[in-house]
Amino acid sequence: MMIGLVVLGPLLALATFLALGPFGQVENSVALRLVLLADIVYFLLLAALVMARLARMIAARRAKSAGSRLHLRLTGVFAGIALVPAVLVAIFAGLTINIGLEGWFSERVRNVVGTSLAAAEAYQNEHRRDLVADSEALAQFLDSARSSNFLLSDAGLRQLLTQGQGQIQRGLREAFVIDGAGEIKARGERSYLFDFEPPGADRLAEADSGQTVLIEDWANNEFRALVKLTAFADRYLYVSRQVDGGILSLLDDTRATVGLYHQLEAQRGRVLFEFGLVYVGFALILVLAAIWMGLWFAERLSRPIGRLAGAAQRVGAGDLEVQVVEEQGDDEIAMLGRVFNQMTRQLNTQRQALIDSHAGSERRRRLFDSVLSSVTSGVVGLRPDGRIDFLNRSATRLLGLAEDRDDDRPLGDAVPEFAGLFERLRDGVGEVAQEEIKLTRGGRLESLLVRMAIRRNADGGLEGYVVAFDDVTELVSAQRMAAWGDVARRIAHEIKNPLTPIQLSAERIRRKFSGLVGDEADTLGQMTDVIVRQTNDLRRIVDEFSKFARMPEPE
Repeated sequence: MMIGLVVLGPLLALATFLALGPFGQVENSVALRLVLLADIVYFLLLAALVMARLARMIAARRAKSAGSRLHLRLTGVFAGIALVPAVLVAIFAGLTINIGLEGWFSERVRNVVGTSLAAAEAYQNEHRRDLVADSEALAQFLDSARSSNFLLSDAGLRQLLTQGQGQIQRGLREAFVIDGAGEIKARGERSYLFDFEPPGADRLAEADSGQTVLIEDWANNEFRALVKLTAFADRYLYVSRQVDGGILSLLDDTRATVGLYHQLEAQRGRVLFEFGLVYVGFALILVLAAIWMGLWFAERLSRPIGRLAGAAQRVGAGDLEVQVVEEQGDDEIAMLGRVFNQMTRQLNTQRQALIDSHAGSERRRRLFDSVLSSVTSGVVGLRPDGRIDFLNRSATRLLGLAEDRDDDRPLGDAVPEFAGLFERLRDGVGEVAQEEIKLTRGGRLESLLVRMAIRRNADGGLEGYVVAFDDVTELVSAQRMAAWGDVARRIAHEIKNPLTPIQLSAERIRRKFSGLVGDEADTLGQMTDVIVRQTNDLRRIVDEFSKFARMPEPE
């Protein structure tokens, strides 16, 4: 529909120009009114369609729909591209035409035109005057001859006509004497019947009034004169003279040109108005067509871009399954749609792969957490910067930490006792560091066997650290007790070995010297009793050491 309207515009402008221009003679006719009405209806219809599209575009812009801003901007650019040159050309054309018309209708040109017409008319008038004078002179000559010879016949009249024709210096091509019926009564020299063109009755009636009738025969390039012969009854002198047909044609052309020049000069304002009207019509058509083309092109460009913007918003919201309509063709807009769809498909595939990988990692993490939660050893995971990443249940219990409080804290702040070993591992060349560390938690001294190792990814890059530790407080105590038991067993063995000989020796001495009497016997008895009693006491102590060194009996 819009293409038909755009094509109809130049046709209406041409029809308007023809109606108002030099070919139009319908200033007050119905045709002119119909043409002007069609122009008005055309412009109103085209403007209404463009305004409707602009209104929809502005409404879409206010609704902040995708691509509306680009649509409006491109339309403005196209309208400006059409409007600015139209205004500049209008100014330049107006000045040029005005200056040109000033040159055409200047005083010098007006004088030249007037002089040309005057010269052409002077030539024509000269031929007229000469022919009238010659015809009247010849008629007077014939009338004088008739007055002197009343019985002059037509044959004598022919001789007089030939004689008078020869006396005229400028020469007459033909000379006839005719009656009131237009019939030839006498003819002069070189006056032939086949060249005779009889005058009309109206011309004869005009000659009867006493006037010299001048007849201009443009077709035969002749001027003819008809004069009433007053001395003759019902006789007329009918003469002709040859004139230059080219000069007569130039005279007609000059007269027509001068008439057109004066007409244009009188209608100068109308010419400017008609030109301005035609130009305004074409300019409006150009501007409206450019706006419509801008609307069409902007819609074609902004529609896929708007769809891409909307799809990009949905992608930003997390919908990676969105697809846009792919435009036909191999231009950048169509390629952009295809590339966008390919990108969303790849993103969706990669997201699904990440979801599956995350689900697998989450399953492994839950399995790992369940395994770590069930072991008695404490395990702490560290990031590459040394901050705590995870804690198992034993680690929180042994170190007095809380997962929600100490998560993401540096290891040196959460467990200062581990800082030295961690620094040695991070600054050293080994992959593993181990040390027994004593710390106090809840008023209880604990001995922890701490092992730290570096975690690396598949590429060998640093991924973090693992800290594993066990509570060896009971083990140390058991080792200490075992050491003391061994010491006690050895001491008991070393002490118990000489006790029996000492006791036996004391008893033998007492038996051997039992025969003594007096104080010596009492003293010896007391001494041997002391030795035996102390030996028994030492044996009892050795038995206690032996019991301490022996493992407890299973119950």
